[in-house]
Amino acid sequence: MKAADIMVPLQQFLVTDLTEVPSVENLPAGIDFLPVIDTGQQVVGTIDLAALRLQKNAAALYPGGFLDLQPYISQQVPRIAADDDLDALPGDVTRAVVVDAAGKAVGLIGATDLLGCLRKKLAEFKHQLSLSKELADIIESSYDGIWVTDGQGNVLAINSAYERLSGIKFSEVRGKNMQQLVDGRYFDQSATLLVIKEKKRVTINQLIKGTRRMLVTGNPVFNEQGELSRVVTNVRDVTDLVNLQKQLARTKEQTLKYETELSHLRSLHIQDDDIIYRSQTMARAVELALKIAEVDSTVFITGESGTGKDVIAKFIHKHGKGTAKPFIKINCAAIPDQLLESELFGYEGGAFSGARKEGKPGMFELAHKGTLFLDEVGDLPLMLQAKLLRAIQEKEVLRVGGTQVRSVNVRIIAATHRNMAEMVKAGHFRKDLYYRLMVVPIHLTPLRERREDIPPLIKHFVDRINKRYDYSKRLSPEVMSRLVEYSWPGNIRELENVLERMIVTAGEDELTPDLLPEAFSHKVHFPGRGTKLKAAVEETEAYLLAEAYRETPSWAKVAASLGVDRATVFRKAAKYGLLKKEKE
Repeated sequence: MKAADIMVPLQQFLVTDLTEVPSVENLPAGIDFLPVIDTGQQVVGTIDLAALRLQKNAAALYPGGFLDLQPYISQQVPRIAADDDLDALPGDVTRAVVVDAAGKAVGLIGATDLLGCLRKKLAEFKHQLSLSKELADIIESSYDGIWVTDGQGNVLAINSAYERLSGIKFSEVRGKNMQQLVDGRYFDQSATLLVIKEKKRVTINQLIKGTRRMLVTGNPVFNEQGELSRVVTNVRDVTDLVNLQKQLARTKEQTLKYETELSHLRSLHIQDDDIIYRSQTMARAVELALKIAEVDSTVFITGESGTGKDVIAKFIHKHGKGTAKPFIKINCAAIPDQLLESELFGYEGGAFSGARKEGKPGMFELAHKGTLFLDEVGDLPLMLQAKLLRAIQEKEVLRVGGTQVRSVNVRIIAATHRNMAEMVKAGHFRKDLYYRLMVVPIHLTPLRERREDIPPLIKHFVDRINKRYDYSKRLSPEVMSRLVEYSWPGNIRELENVLERMIVTAGEDELTPDLLPEAFSHKVHFPGRGTKLKAAVEETEAYLLAEAYRETPSWAKVAASLGVDRATVFRKAAKYGLLKKEKE
């Protein structure tokens, strides 16, 4: 606050010989003194109004006489320029003369003025104190650490959040300079020192005591003169974030490798898709299925009944279109021919007797943007094969009884247990449709040709059945051996059914051979994979002769049971060394 803001403007009184007493009436309230100036208009002192009143009374009592005022003139009253701040006055001053730039008195400041000013300043101080406390509370409540220094980098304050994040107590660093703390290895570097140097906001990654990594932002605070007065630093613990960034960097470096090995990794964890295998033939089939899952090429899955063609179809859909998209399955052999067309392509209302009046969408429409699985497509009637071919090629369908063509975006996966090449030759299946379906063929070999898959399949089915019925059944080693040796004409489906029958009918926890179906008592011989045809015939002949002789130990009866003459039996028995074994 300036002196001119609270002074009482004053008209000067010229007293040259101290005999002329100025009027002291009608002076402003609170003014109990006047300035004394010389002929040069300079203030030479002040005089109390009481002395002036005394002089005036004396003049009234003693006309022509006067009281000497010189002893009453004080030269101790301070002078202050009108533009000076009141803080320039000494603390014990109760009055002051306000002068202009030329030293001429322009006003007075009395005790009342100073008291009013003091009260105002006190109110302002209380307000500032309240704001300061509020600011301190805000800083203290901050989740981030706050570190404050002066313009030279000397520590003034830190909040409790900083103490928590860094492990540094305020008592350790109070009053210390940031350069000292860096030299003392509290920090590897200082944002505060960089702010002091660059006079602008600075953000760094700071290592505290060699353990914690912090994200530190230093902000400069300038006073009215543009000088740096404070540096306020915001601190956030990013140790975990930095660790995550490092892990992310390492992960990115290996992303390409992971992508190229994705098929293999999926194969290792394929249990969730119920594709259980150990054989190389199934590994190749699964690998191919993964490769083509991301594209919409038509897939044709072949293999005997029960080999898991529908499981492979679902696997392709899951890893391609995804479970969020529709997977529609239709068994072409299970639906009567007269209904198959309406099931595939839908029908309009009133298309035939018994049809719903609002019509019905077909499997193609239901599978829009998803997958349509045509199981047993080899049983599709010839009359529907042409319409199926058009739907696949043109990606549009026409409902039964309708006139409006509907566009569909469907991936086709077909499957059959039949020999499609032979059906095409015989004219039972359209060649053009065959080649349209046979874009990516996947053949699933029968279980008897991949016996290494039987043990893991057995474990999978036993665990699943035990879980379903809350059992704890297990197989004896002999049963396991018999199951592996069996030919499994029904493939995986038969294996699952046999295991469930044994588990639910067993009285004990261990499954024994007596629980095996009757078919397991008759062994069927199959030559090993890769056996030449001639060797396979000879192996089979030797097996049949030996088994027949074991049941009826008479070569004559063996010849009769096999439907050949005795000479042929003896010749072949001798060829395969069976006569020698008989003598032994």
